[in-house]
This record gives sequence, structure tokens and C-alpha cells, in this order.
Amino acid sequence: MRLTAVLICALLAGCAGSMDRISELREAAPDWYEARKQEFQGRGYPKLNTVPSDGTYQVRQTGLVKSAAEQKAIREAFYANPRSEPSYLTPAMMMQWAAEIRQRVDARDTPADFLTDQQIALLKARFDRPRARR
Repeated sequence: MRLTAVLICALLAGCAGSMDRISELREAAPDWYEARKQEFQGRGYPKLNTVPSDGTYQVRQTGLVKSAAEQKAIREAFYANPRSEPSYLTPAMMMQWAAEIRQRVDARDTPADFLTDQQIALLKARFDRPRARR
């Protein structure tokens, strides 16, 4: 019985010391810690049902409807841009271009200056030492 009481007292003293250390750490935390803690807990963010809306769907949709003249002006501005031109390359022309580039890259390829098979075998033989094997 006495042993149990002593163990309980020791545990309580240990817990009290741990709680003191935790509170000291919280007080010594940097400035950004509190904001980060709030962020992780999900506080400080607006609720979705409190975000104001700018009007109904129909009101926003009316801004998308354009007159025929506006549509024509938009289409002409689109086609006037050089980036809107259709591709003049056929798939065969693209493959030919890729083959030419591949040949240029292969021409610049230099042989590797690595160890030969014989040199690798010598290195393996040098470092291959018996290790407590049975």
C-alpha cells in the first residue's frame, strides 16, 4: 500500500514538472506560433455561409451575353492574333523534324569516359573481403 502511494506521488510530481515545462515552452514560443496554431485549428477563417455574394446567377449570366457586333469584334480580334493561326505542320513533317533533331543530338554525343569492365573487376577484387560469413 505504501509503495502504491509513493508511486502515485512520484507520478503526480513528474506530471506537475512536465506541465510546468510545457507552459514555459508556450510562453517562450516565437510570435508566429500563435497565428500558426490558430490556422491549424481552423480559426480565423470566414464561414462559407457568411461570405457575401455579388448577386444571383441570372444577373451574372446577363454580362456574358454579347450582341452580334460584339461577338464579331471579339472573333476578329482573336483571328488577328498570330498565335491563333492553325498549324501548318502535318504529322509526317513533325516526325521528320523530330528525326533531324535526334540526329543532331546523337552527333554531339561523345563516348563515356567511365571505368572499363577490367578496372571494375579489379576494384571489386580489392574491396571483396571475407566478412564473418559461414
